[in-house]
Amino acid sequence: MPFNDDLYIRRMRIFLIDDHQMFSEAMKTVLNRILPACETELFSRPEDALVRLQHQKPDLIVLDLEMATMSGVDLLRVLPQHSEAIPVLVCSGNLTAENIALIRNAGASGYMRKTESIEEVKTAIEAVSAGKPYPEDFHCETSTPENSVLSRRQLAILTLMKAGMSNLDIAETLYLSPNTIKTHIRLMYNTLDVTSRVECLNKASSLGLI
Repeated sequence: MPFNDDLYIRRMRIFLIDDHQMFSEAMKTVLNRILPACETELFSRPEDALVRLQHQKPDLIVLDLEMATMSGVDLLRVLPQHSEAIPVLVCSGNLTAENIALIRNAGASGYMRKTESIEEVKTAIEAVSAGKPYPEDFHCETSTPENSVLSRRQLAILTLMKAGMSNLDIAETLYLSPNTIKTHIRLMYNTLDVTSRVECLNKASSLGLI
């Protein structure tokens, strides 16, 4: 169905995840202007968006990179383990070559800078909502890094551990049983040769896993 079809626009739901309230409110106004019938929910914490995802799946996520509790890259790493594919458009004021590479590897659908015009915002949303990269030369890569000693699921669990979630919270977020989470954590401890959560996070950080 074409992006500009009235029925599509009417039922389009967007999650806007950004901890800068002024920007979020301004972006919501922009989205309402270019997509007057869409519904936009604002989240200042990625963790709150993950909780909401348990009950409501958006058609698009617009995501900041640098946030206080969990980074945009961390959320991108968790999303494939959490739910079916949802297009994610990263919107950031710090899109260095390194950050673009990070979001590409983590599975983003595209990116735009916070200084883009309203017309460019519309173009970006149209592209990623239609399953196309934005910009055109951006293509996501969702494979586990070759040098990673942990599986993608374990990396997702590790990311949520880093965000301070309990085993029960992680289980609910990833739709897994607490026992499954405990098993993965035990395997991570064995792989990283550690005996506690703090040691695990420190070792993972030193290895560049988080």
